[in-house]
Amino acid sequence: MTLNFGRVAYAYDRTRYHPPEVSGRIATAIIAPVEDRFREPVFLELGVGTGRVGVPIIARGHKFVGVDVSPAMLEVMRYKIAGVARKVRLVEADARSLPFAKDSFHAVIGVHLWHLIPDWQRALLEALRVLAPGGMLYEGWDVSTGPSEDWNIQERWRELLAEMGYELKRGAHTRRLDEVERALEQLGLEPQTQAVAEWVEERTPRQTMEILEERLYSYTWQVPPEVFRPSIERLWAWVQETYPDLDQPYPIPWKFMLRGTRLPE
Repeated sequence: MTLNFGRVAYAYDRTRYHPPEVSGRIATAIIAPVEDRFREPVFLELGVGTGRVGVPIIARGHKFVGVDVSPAMLEVMRYKIAGVARKVRLVEADARSLPFAKDSFHAVIGVHLWHLIPDWQRALLEALRVLAPGGMLYEGWDVSTGPSEDWNIQERWRELLAEMGYELKRGAHTRRLDEVERALEQLGLEPQTQAVAEWVEERTPRQTMEILEERLYSYTWQVPPEVFRPSIERLWAWVQETYPDLDQPYPIPWKFMLRGTRLPE
């Protein structure tokens, strides 16, 4: 899979949006256990992206370092934090080779990250290396909790691709989360997962199609152009036949899952 973060940076928030109250609950779930142990905690986020998780932490006055391989993603985040960036440092770097000393941070955060790193083991060991004793490693992800028209449209696209002889591979994120959890347990650590926020997003068939057509989901990047374009044209035709009003919103129920792993003192 070719990583193409620069192209999607300016549209990323359209697919990963959190309502303000949800962002607040996520920030609280991350910050509170760290504040209980450390007086002035320093947070590091790997794959910080456009800052949807980091910005609420920054807004509460904490020291924060964000790392990303995409200068475009970091540019979007710099725009968001203009004026409140006194305790913030954004670094263009690879999570597999972090430019920080051992035990530098009290919390390391990675949201929707591991499946984008082929040799994720290196990134995981780096995250643990820069994490101080007693610190928290946080992994977060959104999960849809029920059926939706958004999923139905994506499934129809998968079926159309199969009819054209192309197998769309999905689920890499979930499989990688399982692999990371096993790796943490093999290191003698005890990851704990909880749902920290729930919300309902409204999205129209047209918006779902635009997200697919613009390849804003990473799983779409694997599809070759010669297959992608005709499959999307066929999907548009199906959607127009299936949904009389392309701008009629439908609900998508979501949860934000947070897995926390504390290092021993």
